[in-house]
Amino acid sequence: MEKKKTGILPQREQLVKELTPQVKEDLKNYFQDRDYGVIAITREDALRAFVVKATNLCEIARLRHRLSPMATAVLGRALIGAILLTSLLKHGTDQRVLLRIEGDGPVGLVVAEANAKGEVRGFVQNPDIPTFVKEENGRRKFDIAKAVGKGTLTVVKDLGFGTPYESSVPLVSGEIAQDIAYYLLKSEQIPSAVAIGVLVGQSGKVEAAGGFLAQPLPGATEEAIAKLEENVKSLPPVSTLIKEGKRPEEIAELLFKGFTTELLALKELSFRCRCSKEVARGGLLAMPEEELRRLIEEEGQASVKCNFCGEEYLFTKEELQEILEEKKKGNN
Repeated sequence: MEKKKTGILPQREQLVKELTPQVKEDLKNYFQDRDYGVIAITREDALRAFVVKATNLCEIARLRHRLSPMATAVLGRALIGAILLTSLLKHGTDQRVLLRIEGDGPVGLVVAEANAKGEVRGFVQNPDIPTFVKEENGRRKFDIAKAVGKGTLTVVKDLGFGTPYESSVPLVSGEIAQDIAYYLLKSEQIPSAVAIGVLVGQSGKVEAAGGFLAQPLPGATEEAIAKLEENVKSLPPVSTLIKEGKRPEEIAELLFKGFTTELLALKELSFRCRCSKEVARGGLLAMPEEELRRLIEEEGQASVKCNFCGEEYLFTKEELQEILEEKKKGNN
């Protein structure tokens, strides 16, 4: 293997694997139809890309939240955006990034959270909004900007060191991918190309979803950056590539056309929530005693629904009474 230029993280060279036909076949056999992402670099210069396929997890989100096609496209983009932003975290850890989009459009608040292990969850405030369509280059596509509206994008990074780091930027397009690129440039000083796509079929099912984040590393040459920009512009929509059967490593090769593509890391992706009945119980325990008594006397039960995944936890009258007794002991 040739010596890489400075800026390619030489301490990780032992992890690098050239993307040979055998490696691609191994990846296809291992991941098959599962969602996953690849972090790739170029051998000849300091370029990096994170490419993900997220069709299944976007479909799970649609089913869990009973999303309309428009809301599916919005939340799917946010989920993929959060996954792409985990490139800012230490790979394989419990570090998390939360993406919050607060626009004045009909979809309302959009929240997506992903950790460095590839687990993602999220929700939209209004899951049943009508479809907005626009024409672009002769193609009809979802008008994500109209659904989201104008407002702010906030990114919260929890690195496990105490208070999370939070940064907000105005929504420059409402298309989410462009807004994430703007955030990376303004808040992280990282110039990046970001593309996200969610293809929803006539039945409302997610047929293809994915995205990529491509960027120069320190030490990248102007020629390499120009070539990367040219490659990005020549690509069809990422959801189209995935629908056609292109896998993340193959999309990375298209991004790095003219270079030798090498893999730095792999990450399996899944829609997974951290909620549990114990967590829901903690929420009830935090309620005022008067409200708990009302639930016991008037409702005889309580149902707690997780915003992030739609899971509902039922508490019986007896369980509520136990929670009330525990709260009264804690207040004494």
